[in-house]
Amino acid sequence: MLQDVPYAATSLVAPFGLDSRMTAVRLALACAIAVGMSASLAALYGRYRVLPAALTGPNVCNLEAGGCAALFRTPTAAILGIPNSALGLLFYGALAVGLLLGWPKRLLLAGATLALAMSAYLAAALIQRRLECRVCWAGHAANVVIWLTLLGPRRPSRHRYN
Repeated sequence: MLQDVPYAATSLVAPFGLDSRMTAVRLALACAIAVGMSASLAALYGRYRVLPAALTGPNVCNLEAGGCAALFRTPTAAILGIPNSALGLLFYGALAVGLLLGWPKRLLLAGATLALAMSAYLAAALIQRRLECRVCWAGHAANVVIWLTLLGPRRPSRHRYN
């Protein structure tokens, strides 16, 4: 029975023949997608309802009814005419589907690059205006993690040439 433990542990850590590094990359992507999706949901909620200041930071909000009533309703919160948070939900959802269905890495990286560029622009606006937004920074950090993991080295080929 003890001789089965290493095999069982290996099969849990490395499903489908992947090494533990690939599993860590998948875990990082899954966590980043979950954080980004959560941040997008919170921001979209904050656009139409009162979002608690604990999620954004007291220096950002015009506190109204105990929550944030300002940040997610500004013109910067809908750069392309659609709420940025709705675009985030679309991005994270499409990325999750693409990863599950095995879409080409270049396509996923192109989408992640656009998301990262938008995050850089929005983060610069937060810094320039000296605003604190925990929800915003969570989404921006998720985009950085996603971009870096997709940019990382390609998966080793299954075919080895001796």
